[in-house]
Amino acid sequence: MSETNPLVAAERLTAFTARFLAAMGCSPAVAEEVAAHLVSAELSGVYSHGIFRLSQYAEQAREGAFAPAGEAVLTTADGGAPLVDGGNGFGIPALRLATDTAVEAARANGTATVGVMNVAHTGRLGDFAERAAQAGCLAIVFGGGSRKEWRQVAPFGGARAVLPTNPYAFAIPGGEEGSVVIDFATSAGAGGKVYAARSAGRPLPEGFCIDAQGAPTTDPEDYFNGGALLPMAGPKGYGMALVAELLGEAVFGQAMSGMNWICVCIDLTRFRDAVAYRRAAEGCLEELRACPPAPGFERVEVPGERERRLRAQRLKDGIPIPAAILSELKTSAKALGIDAAELG
Repeated sequence: MSETNPLVAAERLTAFTARFLAAMGCSPAVAEEVAAHLVSAELSGVYSHGIFRLSQYAEQAREGAFAPAGEAVLTTADGGAPLVDGGNGFGIPALRLATDTAVEAARANGTATVGVMNVAHTGRLGDFAERAAQAGCLAIVFGGGSRKEWRQVAPFGGARAVLPTNPYAFAIPGGEEGSVVIDFATSAGAGGKVYAARSAGRPLPEGFCIDAQGAPTTDPEDYFNGGALLPMAGPKGYGMALVAELLGEAVFGQAMSGMNWICVCIDLTRFRDAVAYRRAAEGCLEELRACPPAPGFERVEVPGERERRLRAQRLKDGIPIPAAILSELKTSAKALGIDAAELG
């Protein structure tokens, strides 16, 4: 995103977002948590999971696709595994509850797995995985099960959308600069990037999408006119998406409005003292950072560090938001009967 876009302070953006969500029917606690999560994505440069989603949320709520007032509760699956039921509400509080539950159980037992179902959009997965890594765990979070509702991605060799974007996130404690966080869709990119590109009037990257005839395209409109996202890394992304879809659908059942999820945490202190681990991890990461950059690159980056640098910069300078998205948010806010004074 161009830094010439209007800058909005994180505090103002969070206040507006919380008011918007409350007007949709969220409880104050859920509104504040979801607002903080969306603005955190903007701070981290992950605009595909940021505040442009608000207009989508409002439209989906009006259509009855999910219940903004839904609350997440911890329950137990038929086989005895811990399971968070999101009450058909926002998935962000539900996946945070699952992460915290898995971390606590991993500390007690070494490893833990918690499922999540009956939720709408869950936001940026890397946020939850990093939360677990900061607590000393290796975390794996992934989901699927919404194939019948969200046909977005063509299987490898296919010409039409069959699968959802079925994302994964991995995080592990790092060295002195924080955790290593890897967060990716199993499509060539997150579906939200298509919506964001459309809203901002930008083309899609090459190799991201095909049109309704299966031909490569960079026009976001082609996706909405019967096209499909391509799988990440061809058969590799397709295979990972398929595993996630089978887990999400065959294990948990067809998702209602979003995806079904699983969070796995492993307490790494069961294998090695945290101080010794951090020292060894830093040695590995230092060597990676010292690798000479290839032509066209400024440096070799460790996953997660770019987001932390952006966060520090944007907390100081403000968050760039395209004018088209600001205009769309103001229109959506007006429809909810609230002003958008914080957006300028």
